[in-house]
Amino acid sequence: MFGALKTAFRTHQPVSAFKSLTQSTPRGFHAVALRFAEQKSTMNPIKPELGASSLFGDVSAHVNEVPVEQGGKATVKEYQFSTANFKTSTKKLRLLANQIKGLDIQNAINQMEFSQKRPGKRVMNTLAFARTNATTQEKYSMDASKLYVDRAWVGKGIYHRRIKTHARGKFGVMHHPTAHLKFTLKERQPESTEAGRATRRNIRGWKQTKKVWTPLIEDKPIYNPTRTYNW
Repeated sequence: MFGALKTAFRTHQPVSAFKSLTQSTPRGFHAVALRFAEQKSTMNPIKPELGASSLFGDVSAHVNEVPVEQGGKATVKEYQFSTANFKTSTKKLRLLANQIKGLDIQNAINQMEFSQKRPGKRVMNTLAFARTNATTQEKYSMDASKLYVDRAWVGKGIYHRRIKTHARGKFGVMHHPTAHLKFTLKERQPESTEAGRATRRNIRGWKQTKKVWTPLIEDKPIYNPTRTYNW
């Protein structure tokens, strides 16, 4: 290389000699890359394999779909519905929410139908409307005979302010509360008795069977009886 530079400076043509040096065939791994480029131009374009390509490259490998086991755990469907805000307090509506929680949908409707609470009729109509939507809508298609109220909770609404008149031309502000009831419907799944008992600890003092109440029998003899109480 130094000999070529010497001859270039002697002939006063350094630029042409430098171009000839840079355009020469590279050696080492550069020649391998050039040979691979020539093969790539003659052959069909090879797409990178999965995992060896960039994020935006084309992937030619076929992804093997993992079959889903037929005996796997089925997804539990649920349908959430809510009443509108109506004139009642959360304290009064919470009693009805606790009453229908965990009941079958038909049993919950019957409880609200004969309830003496004023919001009972509104809750009854909302439960019936939610059952119709959960069974007829294509997105859910739930079985009406298996529906039950899984959760039920109460939320606050807008508090309306009204004038409260007092004596001697004075007035105050009174607030009328509003509340709403939300609940979730699910399909009741068959539960095995073994799985239900496995969650309870079988340790000393906490047995699976209920303890039968027995009266206290005082069979201990009394020593040194006195006429007055000992305490």
